[in-house]
Amino acid sequence: MMIHRDGDWLAAKVGDELVMMSAAKGNYIGLSAVGARIWELIETPQTIESLCDALVAEYDVDAATCRAEIEAFLATLGQHDAIRIEGA
Repeated sequence: MMIHRDGDWLAAKVGDELVMMSAAKGNYIGLSAVGARIWELIETPQTIESLCDALVAEYDVDAATCRAEIEAFLATLGQHDAIRIEGA
């Protein structure tokens, strides 16, 4: 399953965090540094496995925790129509 960015989201870095806005929907999302990193990684379509591999290499987190957190984060992005998942 591949995760793609979706929609017309504008993003701006504020320190280590990212503030995103959908002009069409008027929605705002604030992302932590890790959330901003995931958003950066999915600039090109990624699998959950590739995201987890990248984050485990960059942060002090085990693979199982990382996967669970990524899935929860992606669910939130999905609720805001910021991503689409192919092959789900």
